[in-house]
Amino acid sequence: MTFHDYSTTFLGLSLLCFLSPATLSADYIPSTLDGPFVPVTVPLDTSLRGKAIDLPDTDPRVRRHVTGFEPEQISLSLSSDFDSIWVSWITGSTSPPLFT
Repeated sequence: MTFHDYSTTFLGLSLLCFLSPATLSADYIPSTLDGPFVPVTVPLDTSLRGKAIDLPDTDPRVRRHVTGFEPEQISLSLSSDFDSIWVSWITGSTSPPLFT
């Protein structure tokens, strides 16, 4: 049977955290509790956009390929019970049709 002194480990870890470079840094990051602050506005960096483009509604990649209330995507998920599953679907229409 081995004996381990956990107080020495805790003391060593506390000393390591106390002497870490983050605690010795002169920079201070304020929190929202230190506020209120003067708002700062910077110009938008357009280089972050990359090669993303907005697709028009007529592009075949975003056009609807089904009509009516047919699903465009179907998802099957296993339930926590062994004998049931969840079935969900996306129709792609902005509002459900009215059934009369």
